[in-house]
Amino acid sequence: MGNALSMDLRVRFKRLMDGGMRAAEAGRALLLSPATAARWGNKVRNGASLEPRRSGPRKGSGKLDPFFDFFVELIEQDPDITLVELQPSLLVAHEVTCSTSGIDALLRRRGYTYKKRAGRSGTGQARGAQGPARLG
Repeated sequence: MGNALSMDLRVRFKRLMDGGMRAAEAGRALLLSPATAARWGNKVRNGASLEPRRSGPRKGSGKLDPFFDFFVELIEQDPDITLVELQPSLLVAHEVTCSTSGIDALLRRRGYTYKKRAGRSGTGQARGAQGPARLG
């Protein structure tokens, strides 16, 4: 993802629109893409701020963080449980929907990882889990 366009450019765009230019004309004058000019034009017309949105990772721990202990309990009960099996368990127990990648991200963030089962052959069968292993 690239850097946000400067606030100076945004202010100049707003001045041009306040001066009577349409968004497309102001965008061409400032060498902006038509999509950016249209987006900024809508913001100016609606009175919204042209400040760039905050970039970088989101703050907070995510919606699944409160359910970490629930996942650990399920993993301890059945070390072979997969992410695909954890997903409906959360829905049934807590009425919360989530993706398997979200569960995986939570467990990895907390130091858990899934390992392939030793008994599986490389014949294209689905990979299972062999209990959580603490990351070093």
